[in-house]
Amino acid sequence: MVAISPPSAFSPRFFGFSAQPTKFRVHRLGGAFFLLSYALAWYALYRDFARFERWSLPLVPPALGCVQAISAACTFRFLPRNEDNGYFSDKGILSYNFVLENLFYQLCTFFGAVYYLHKDLVESYWIGQAGVLVFMFFPYTLLRPFFPTTRLSYTNSSDKSDRFRSKENKSFYNATSNLIKYFYIWAKHCMGIGFNYLFWLGVVTPADMRTWGWPLLLLNAGTVSIAVFLHTLRFKKIMSPRLAHLIYVGMAYASFLAVPPLLLSLVKKWEVLFITSVGIGVNMMRNKPLMHIHYVVAALLVYRMRFAGDSWGATWVLDNVTSCWAAGVGAGEGAGHMPSCLLASVSV
Repeated sequence: MVAISPPSAFSPRFFGFSAQPTKFRVHRLGGAFFLLSYALAWYALYRDFARFERWSLPLVPPALGCVQAISAACTFRFLPRNEDNGYFSDKGILSYNFVLENLFYQLCTFFGAVYYLHKDLVESYWIGQAGVLVFMFFPYTLLRPFFPTTRLSYTNSSDKSDRFRSKENKSFYNATSNLIKYFYIWAKHCMGIGFNYLFWLGVVTPADMRTWGWPLLLLNAGTVSIAVFLHTLRFKKIMSPRLAHLIYVGMAYASFLAVPPLLLSLVKKWEVLFITSVGIGVNMMRNKPLMHIHYVVAALLVYRMRFAGDSWGATWVLDNVTSCWAAGVGAGEGAGHMPSCLLASVSV
């Protein structure tokens, strides 16, 4: 049997471009093509925007990110299914649950790129409308339950952190984990759901997309894909744990460069600002049924804003929420009856 020596960092063989035996060649090649497409997309965005859109370059990194996530799910089945995700530590092994979880975010990023590029085309077909319903309005209700969840709180807990974090890096990972936790809540409700509402309503213009919308998407695509690549570099001791993690946190917080124009857009449509603010508050309550009810009510409000000529629709929503709640209590179902009842009221 021929022993396979590990490839040196960033050599052609590291990315699978070698005739020598190399483990996980297909996955390595996919990673190389992702990094190349990612660099090309950023270059075209600022140097040749017409070609950036005409060649649908914003689609390529998210599409390859999905391919890489599927490849990882098929290739690394041997990884443990730990509650600890293995990413926010320097001793833990990446959990297979984290690999599967990453696919959810890749799919959301990919559909977003498709919709932002071809909004009218997507909305002209029923399957596209179904995709908008799932990915723009209810990703965490209809799609998220099909993927495992890893929680930062598990690794951060005092009785477990010593198992996954070395003494010298424990404080560092505790601090950066908190940074990512707050970033995630903001990104989920403002840069994700809130941005989608604004785009669906036509508040975000093509000029906005060029100046801050597309950079925001590319940063998101890079964060969810390059994060796993950085973990590989850390695991193989090519990069120090702190440096690898700081690059990840830096990429995540670089998206805050879009905060000023995003907030201006939210102020233009203050109803969406209110909806996303309520969403953040409900998220902090950690009440899943209430969170899903919020998504339904928010979707109905945004629907009324676009199609019913009703800029707010508060009276309509209040009337329907009250009647659906009463119907649920009468049927002995309580809040569990509300999502289906509210969705049925859209056509009324």
